[in-house]
Parts: sequence; structure tokens; C-alpha cells
Amino acid sequence: MEPVSRHLQTIKQNAEDFQSRFPLVDRFRPSFAPAHGAEIATLISPTISYYYTTKVFVKRQPHQDELGLDVYGNPMINPYIADRLRNEAAALQFIAKHTTIPVPEFLDLWEDNGLVYLKTALVGNGVELQHVDETLLSTATKSVTAQLESDILPQLRRLRRNFMGSPNPELPVIPPRRLWDWKEKRVWPLMTKDTDEYVFCHTDLDRQNILVDPNTFKILCILDWETAGFFPQEWDLPYWTANGPREKHQMSMEAKRWEITSFDFPGTIPNGALSPASIQV
Repeated sequence: MEPVSRHLQTIKQNAEDFQSRFPLVDRFRPSFAPAHGAEIATLISPTISYYYTTKVFVKRQPHQDELGLDVYGNPMINPYIADRLRNEAAALQFIAKHTTIPVPEFLDLWEDNGLVYLKTALVGNGVELQHVDETLLSTATKSVTAQLESDILPQLRRLRRNFMGSPNPELPVIPPRRLWDWKEKRVWPLMTKDTDEYVFCHTDLDRQNILVDPNTFKILCILDWETAGFFPQEWDLPYWTANGPREKHQMSMEAKRWEITSFDFPGTIPNGALSPASIQV
């Protein structure tokens, strides 16, 4: 087997650590052809399962038996997971067609045993921004900020539409994770405008979703497009600047106050009562 990159070594170690602490039997494993390369790692969790070979990466929706029960004995829910994978498939193809933003190559989307599977080419080079050496992280973050603001975000914002949601209009609206809770089931309304005010947003530009060259900090790939879609451009929060989960959570909660007003739900604050300008991030 060819040498494994630093990024894949980290994935392999994290998967092994997780499986040793939370061993789950995999009854819904996808099949791999010789052309997919040697298997590197498998991570089976109650919320989603990941499969890595030297050539491909597969995400799998969890089966209800894997989700288990919550603390009250009720079946657990992973909100919108099937449609999130379908949405990511649509987003990857849309971005590859209309921009030069580096994203994983979409290979396949299918269902088996009632579960959705998404296959992409494996992106093995680089390191996640969160795994850059601590002494270099500030410099790396400044470089990533410059690249996002000068190239990637402008490309996304040139993609416009007059209604919210997935690039595949047949899929339901799936807003950013910060707007839904752990047992979310509500159907989000399809909000429309008279003009093309909504731009394409990733919605989760976290350090773990940005692969960079460990030496130059050039962005090599943007990962995890499950909740991407057409939304107000302010919804792409600068998560990559957050130093840890606490800062990201604070950023999310402050933004959520005004983002939720974009939807017509009973009891929400009228549009304009809160705005991004009134939120201190």
C-alpha cells in the first residue's frame, strides 16, 4: 500500500480511537471494488458512518437500530440526515460546474436497505486547518481568511437565486445546524424574494472543513457541504476564526437570533427587528 498522508493518518487514528471506545457492529457496509484502493479507516457512529480507502470516501446514513434511544427511551433522531447527504451530492456537482472552488469530486449517490450513501473521491492531501501546528495557526488562519475573502466567498456570492434552499429545488430547505435542535423535525418554509437576493453559502466553514497545505497554507479543498444552499450571504459565518468550540457556539447563538427571523414561523420576531449589524460577533 502506498504511503498514507498526514491527513489520512489522523483520520485513521481518530477512527480507531472512536471504535475502541464505542464499538458498533456494521451491518450496512458498502462494497468496494479493487479500483477504490486499500481500505484505510472505518468509523461507525450512532449519527453517521464514514468509510475511507486510498481512493474514495463514503458517508452512510445511520440505521434506526444504530441511532438507539435517547435518555427518555424514545428513538433518537439525526435531523434531515438522508436529505443532507442528497443535498451534499447536489452541492458538490453544482460547485464543481459553476466555480473553481476545490471540492471533493462527486462519484455516486445511492440507497440500500433504506439508507442513503454518498461516495466522493478521497481528498488525502493537506491537513485540516484545525490540525495546523499551534505555533503556526494564527498565520495559517490569516492566510485562509485572505483566500476565502478574495476568491472563494466572492465566487459563492456570484451564484444567486430568489428562493432559499438546495441547488436541487426538489429537495427540502435545510438551514444551518445552528438553527435546529437534536430532535428537529419541522419543515422549513421555502422563502422567496422578488429579486435574486439569496447567494450560495457553505454555512459551516469550520477549521475542520478546510484542508490546507501544511507549508504554504493554500486552501486545497473545502469539505462537508451537507447544509449548503442559497441563503442570505451573512449566513456564512467566519467559523474558521473561532478558537475552539466555545467561540464557535457563541458565534452561532448570536447569529441565530437574527437568522431565525428569515423564516415565517408563528411567534418569530418580524424581519428587520434584528439584523447582522446589531449582533456583536
